[in-house]
Amino acid sequence: MKKINYLLLLTAVGMLFLASCGKDGAVGPQGPIGATGPIGPTGATGPAGTNGTNGANGATGATGPAGTANVMYSAWTTPSAWTETTVFGTIHLTYDIPAAAITQAILDQGTVVVYGKLNGYISSVWPTNQVSTLPIILTYQLGSTTYTDTWSALTTLGNVTIDFVDNLNYYSTISTAHSFRYIIIPGAVLTAVTRQHINFKDYNQVKQAFNLTD
Repeated sequence: MKKINYLLLLTAVGMLFLASCGKDGAVGPQGPIGATGPIGPTGATGPAGTNGTNGANGATGATGPAGTANVMYSAWTTPSAWTETTVFGTIHLTYDIPAAAITQAILDQGTVVVYGKLNGYISSVWPTNQVSTLPIILTYQLGSTTYTDTWSALTTLGNVTIDFVDNLNYYSTISTAHSFRYIIIPGAVLTAVTRQHINFKDYNQVKQAFNLTD
């Protein structure tokens, strides 16, 4: 009898268990989200990628014209004393301007242009501050006598000689108001400026071409 009651009790408990498992209960409320965990360590650097192929070199540009960086020029020189010599009865008054940049290569392939500013004359004979290339030949009249003055430049190795001659040997001294300067142009630059048709007799054009300052 006790065995039968024990079996009935087990059967009832089993049915209650099946009944409770057969029907879902309501979902409970969601709990709070936990805090974000710490950032993990940085991974190892991956291997370097393969370099791309080099692009083709661009075409070489055309050669530009020769510059004027090698052009040299002196400051204006105003002689204070002249050397007098007589050659075949003609008096020469000369003044030497040292010019170390006049090398044999300049004499052989380049050129030296010498300019004069003859402010020792009255302005009716030579306008004040007018500049011209040497040689300069001036013909003028004093009283009833006509004079011809010739200013020239002799270029030698390391030197420029200014030479003055009057056709009547009138002068034994020269005014200290005259001034002179030279421009040295190497052969390679000379070729370039010749193509540019620079007029060396036009001092303003030369100043602009070579960035000269007075």
